[in-house]
Amino acid sequence: MNVKIERLPSFRVATVRAYGPYEKSGPEAWQMLTPWIARHSILTGKTMFLGFCHDDPNTTESSRIRYDAGVSLPEEFVPDDFVFVREVPGQEYAVTVHKGPYPTLTHVWATLFWDWLPASSRRPAAAPLMEQYLSDPYLDNDEDLVTRLYLPLITL
Repeated sequence: MNVKIERLPSFRVATVRAYGPYEKSGPEAWQMLTPWIARHSILTGKTMFLGFCHDDPNTTESSRIRYDAGVSLPEEFVPDDFVFVREVPGQEYAVTVHKGPYPTLTHVWATLFWDWLPASSRRPAAAPLMEQYLSDPYLDNDEDLVTRLYLPLITL
């Protein structure tokens, strides 16, 4: 697994939350957010499509698992009340890229936490895991989906 440490600046995102196992809540949140994105014409060459995974499914009751579908916002954009707008703070992340179906992301996260993290001497920050979706799941085959995974780290 190729992991790099990257520091991201802070940025604004519009999010919609869904509850339940990630394989259910992820698609539900995107079904809500996608029409909102289309209505507001906010896409630019710098737009990021993001997922925020707040809970460990091994320790959280499935109905309480929180997933936020998110899209980065242009600086001047003023959103409506349909979405929740928050600032993703600038911080360091352990970053790796995965190519393959979304359900296999669970294995990549497990490898980051159980193999890479202990060997790195780094510690995770108290922030949600972040996934950046670089492919279009409506146009690309599942095997060709590219996702960048961001594990928030405590800055040394």
